[in-house]
Amino acid sequence: MKRSRLKLFKTTSLTISIIGVLLILLTVGLIGYVAVSGLSNSVSTTVSSGSSYDQLDQVKTQYEEINNKYENLNKKLGTNPDPNIKTTFNTGKVKLSEISQSISSIQNDINNGKSEEDIQKNLNQTRNKIKEANDIYNQIAG
Repeated sequence: MKRSRLKLFKTTSLTISIIGVLLILLTVGLIGYVAVSGLSNSVSTTVSSGSSYDQLDQVKTQYEEINNKYENLNKKLGTNPDPNIKTTFNTGKVKLSEISQSISSIQNDINNGKSEEDIQKNLNQTRNKIKEANDIYNQIAG
């Protein structure tokens, strides 16, 4: 009787040890998979957002150019410009404010990993606003 209990104890102990080792290996494997998956997702998001950053930099440059034009135009207009010109000028300045907010929004979208389609749509809308602000500038300056 004592031998069978001892044999049963050894078998049970060995089984529990094997199951414990397997669970530890599965846990390590699962943690490794999650870590590698997260890292590869992070890398792919960074790579795909690279072109968005480049396009955003181009839009920022265009915005800075048109903003500088408006600042120079404001100096040329002086303190008492024609009311129609001043109204048109203010419309252009409002467009510039909208563009600035759009640029900040796009920057946040890129940082938060928003879809490429949404970012491209917002970039195109911002480019159109820059074109409109440029047209308003040309209307005043021309």
